[in-house]
Amino acid sequence: MKALVLAGGTGTRLRPITHTSAKQLVPVANKPVLFYGLEAIAAAGIIDVGIVVGDTADEIVAAVGDGSRFGLKVSYIPQSKPLGLAHCVLISR
Repeated sequence: MKALVLAGGTGTRLRPITHTSAKQLVPVANKPVLFYGLEAIAAAGIIDVGIVVGDTADEIVAAVGDGSRFGLKVSYIPQSKPLGLAHCVLISR
């Protein structure tokens, strides 16, 4: 089984917090919110993860890397612009 994490949004509704960083990296209890999801995926026994990324791809890649710190194998799936959930699934096939 492979997990799919959507991290391609721009975070316009979280501004001004997201003016300087990706919304997925906003800290909650001193940890990026994205990390909670990745840790839960690893705890469920899923190893392969695809992360859909958009404009903030460089920040996401820098924070997550290859996923080894979570016990995961992460691949990145670029999305040219946010086109919704169905588009994420389509490009991830």
